[in-house]
Amino acid sequence: MVASTGETERLRELFTARSVVAWVEEGERVEASTFADDVRTAFRIRRSDIQVMKFHPEDFFLTLTNHSDREAILQEPRLMLRNGRVYRFRPWDERRGAECVDVRFRVRVYVEGIPMHARTDATAAKIIGKKSSIHYIEEYSRRRNYNRTFDYWVWSSDPSSIPRATRLTITSADEEGLPVDTPFPELEAVHPAPSDTKKVSPILFLFILTLCKTWCPDRSAASSGVME
Repeated sequence: MVASTGETERLRELFTARSVVAWVEEGERVEASTFADDVRTAFRIRRSDIQVMKFHPEDFFLTLTNHSDREAILQEPRLMLRNGRVYRFRPWDERRGAECVDVRFRVRVYVEGIPMHARTDATAAKIIGKKSSIHYIEEYSRRRNYNRTFDYWVWSSDPSSIPRATRLTITSADEEGLPVDTPFPELEAVHPAPSDTKKVSPILFLFILTLCKTWCPDRSAASSGVME
């Protein structure tokens, strides 16, 4: 699992309000630049107010600066042009192809052995495995006011999948590229090619799993128990 962040939620809200997916009827192959020109002309959208990119499983993903332009496109879900090309449109939906489930376990984790400089959200997420996601990191751990353990809470679909001990490595840092703005970056980020081998520091992390609370799927009852 991946814990949603403020940035994730911001993008979800943006794409929900401003984005559309589109595909070409009859399987005709159309380049993204051609499609963008067709849409801009048909709906009188300024070039700076629309971003078009290739998309799967449909053909194109559109993000509009103006909500009104998105609504105008969705009011005409089937666009037939004089040149014979036909496009279909529908709203972007984050749940399309997804399966909704309830995560029933909230687990508190204490981790020993993490160096002070590595006590980050990324480290916390890495060491709990793919069946869990971060709920929150205790404030004293986030501020590094307490160094015996690194303490945080996670949501998990299977608490037994959280390892009791594991060995991870901390790599040397890469040179960071230029920051970019979303959704319309004006610059491509530059990521220099590596010029040397990457150095790593293997460290043994020890996990102590303590309290687990369980919620029923209908949320009408709750129980709790101690896991050893």
